[in-house]
Amino acid sequence: MAASRSTSIKAQQPDKPTAPKRAYLPAHERRRLIIEAAQQVFARSNLQGARTRDIAEAAEVNQATLFEHFESKEALFHEAVVLPLVDAMRGMHARAQAYEAAHSFEEMQTIAQASAQRNLESMTDIFPLLTAALFSDLELGKKLYVEQILPILRQRAEALQGVIKDELDPEFVELSLFGMLFALAMDQTLRGRRKDPRKTARQITKFAMTGFAKQPDGD
Repeated sequence: MAASRSTSIKAQQPDKPTAPKRAYLPAHERRRLIIEAAQQVFARSNLQGARTRDIAEAAEVNQATLFEHFESKEALFHEAVVLPLVDAMRGMHARAQAYEAAHSFEEMQTIAQASAQRNLESMTDIFPLLTAALFSDLELGKKLYVEQILPILRQRAEALQGVIKDELDPEFVELSLFGMLFALAMDQTLRGRRKDPRKTARQITKFAMTGFAKQPDGD
């Protein structure tokens, strides 16, 4: 009788919900999702403050899986933050050759405007990562800037030398352009709205190629 009652009680108890099985993903796809999750976490937390537990949770994996793909948080930071920054800054040599091959000032403006738009969109996209990489840890930011970003800026300056006025220092010009893009990306990110990239690119191009000062009125 007791056994029958026990069986009846068990039968009345609802089954415990089972956790849904995680969908199988190829290793490269799982790695991509971890990188994307890490970018989100690093963008809102500095390197020291970001926890691998939070990154794993955002990627919907456990920490063991995370460390199967990346040996340390620093290695993940390099893959998720540093490499996208470096990749976004490459490609100036091809653009410089296009400038030099232009047959007219108008053609050069067209090339420069397209380049400005791409650079602005890239800078705005990577701005959260850029600030996290440079400013979340001063020593890490200095190392990243001196060893990775500055050499690319110098390469870009060298590539532009043929189209810059003789009296201007190409490195100064490149730093100025980089600073302009950084400031525009900061404004759009912190104000929470993006301006028309084509219109802004026209302004950048006009500023870079003709300056901003009005000519003084003649006597």
